[in-house]
Amino acid sequence: MSTNLRRQVAGRLGWGIADQAVSSLGNFLLGVFVARLLGATGLGALGLAFLAYSIALNCSRALSTDALMVRFSVADDAKRREAVAAAGGVALLVGVVGGALCVGIGFAMRGVSGTTGAAFIALGVVLPGLMLQDSWRSAFFAAGEGHKTFLNDTVWTVLMIGGLFAGQYLGFGLTAALFTFGGTAAIAGLFGIWQAGVLPRPAAAAGWLRSHSDLGVRFLIENVVLGAGGQIRPLIVAATGGLAAAGAIRGAEMLIGPVAALLMGVGQVAVPEAARALGRSDRALWKLCSALSGGLASMALAWGVVILLVFPLGLGELVLGSVWLGAEALVLGVIVSATAGCMQVGPSAGLRALGRADQTMQVQVIVTSLFVALATLGGFFWQAQGVVWGSASASVFGAALWWWKLAKARREHVAGLVVAGAPA
Repeated sequence: MSTNLRRQVAGRLGWGIADQAVSSLGNFLLGVFVARLLGATGLGALGLAFLAYSIALNCSRALSTDALMVRFSVADDAKRREAVAAAGGVALLVGVVGGALCVGIGFAMRGVSGTTGAAFIALGVVLPGLMLQDSWRSAFFAAGEGHKTFLNDTVWTVLMIGGLFAGQYLGFGLTAALFTFGGTAAIAGLFGIWQAGVLPRPAAAAGWLRSHSDLGVRFLIENVVLGAGGQIRPLIVAATGGLAAAGAIRGAEMLIGPVAALLMGVGQVAVPEAARALGRSDRALWKLCSALSGGLASMALAWGVVILLVFPLGLGELVLGSVWLGAEALVLGVIVSATAGCMQVGPSAGLRALGRADQTMQVQVIVTSLFVALATLGGFFWQAQGVVWGSASASVFGAALWWWKLAKARREHVAGLVVAGAPA
């Protein structure tokens, strides 16, 4: 890889990290606003609404923009613009359908919890705008224009912060906060239309879903399984070790938060970069995947060393307060788990770039099932320590499985090129 090409790749990865920082800031500030003004009940209702939002987001990405990044990151501008319009149309329709479901759930829940019911109704109203805004993130990354994604998310975050600050003085409740969250996302979504010069086409959604059904259905299963695994583990911890154990694990994971943010930032750019590398050569794809995983894992280990050496000197208690006492003993396992998770980023992106949704779905189901099983077994016998090290063991096994699958898929890809008479 030439020096100029390395700079280009590093620049696109940098925009991914910067964008993730802005996006995380917006979500964090929304949570702080609700927690300070509405207390634990409001924050709990927001958590349930965000669970529904994350499910809709996973469905939208699987059915629309995941295929866009795999198949159109190296396409010419005309084909990519047509694909962006169709994928945006799918995202809008997912938002409409998901929004209708949320409104229905909200009305059904009003008798049980008025706050939660109102939150779901508000989310349902703004969900189409949220899905549209998110679709531009992938569209711009697929085009190698991460600066546009960063600008779009910055516009959304600035508008949202302004709205929330105004709401603090106007006495906004949870419903108004969610309307602010989703309404400003819709404005950013309209801004994305201007940025891209492309209008989403819901009429093209059916054709898009048919053309990319080989990827969409598998990506949908993969995303749902991954999301479900993340939601199940806290329940396992609470059931086997109690709320104190769940809090200690959450505290240890908060300390590794910078690595998680870095991983998500690189992860959202990894697939289009892998697709571009594959366009150059099979060897370039392998090198990129190795560099992504190796670089992220090295940073995770370096940050882990800082936590292990510096935080026991008083910084841990300063950051986590009384939670540090329980979290300190869990930090090593969390670091191992995070490092192994970083090792999975490269092969996951590589398999997607190769169009092997069958393999990514299979691996994700196996790893998530093992993750839940070992966390449950560990929690039953050793409580918080068992959950953490069970999760870490599953992550290490998962990293090995992801790389084995990528190596196998790469050999099959090269063999297919040889049969077709094309250069590897």
